[in-house]
Amino acid sequence: MDQVVFQHLQNHIEATMTMGENCAPKIAEAAENITQALLAGHKIYSCGTGEKAPVSQLLVQYLTAGFEIERPGFPAIDLLSLINGTNHTDGLSNALHIHGNNSDVLVVFSAQDNYDALVKTVETAVEKGMMVVSIAASIESLLMPATGSNHIEINCGESSSKASSAMNFLIIQCLCTLIDSKIFGEN
Repeated sequence: MDQVVFQHLQNHIEATMTMGENCAPKIAEAAENITQALLAGHKIYSCGTGEKAPVSQLLVQYLTAGFEIERPGFPAIDLLSLINGTNHTDGLSNALHIHGNNSDVLVVFSAQDNYDALVKTVETAVEKGMMVVSIAASIESLLMPATGSNHIEINCGESSSKASSAMNFLIIQCLCTLIDSKIFGEN
């Protein structure tokens, strides 16, 4: 039993190190863009479906209530909370169409479920002139082909769905730490 636990933790450590090596520059770039949007008075929208929904909600929680330091909240909205009980295929994009503005930021967490809804939401963001940050496994990189230069993709690499959720959790912690540091000067 101990060996199973040790192996699981060892796999997690290796995946975290690989993600750190591969994703650090993109995480820093995303944090810089989100910081600039916040400082300019723009909002952050987040969405994820299926098992990625809680990760999206956690990002919004960290942005609105603070992560590691006590600070004023930032304007951040989880799109799934706006469409509670409605059709996901059009609901996310409709909510973004209603609430999103040029130069706001959309953060998309993808686990390949409800792919059509996420594609429509990204297309809406592009139409509105929003920055798109996608956090996905490498096999999902086709999710964002039309976003052009206004897009940052943080690629978690090939891993199981559950492992990619753990990597998403670490990515949002890194993002929020960097954002807080850039705005409030904390180390």
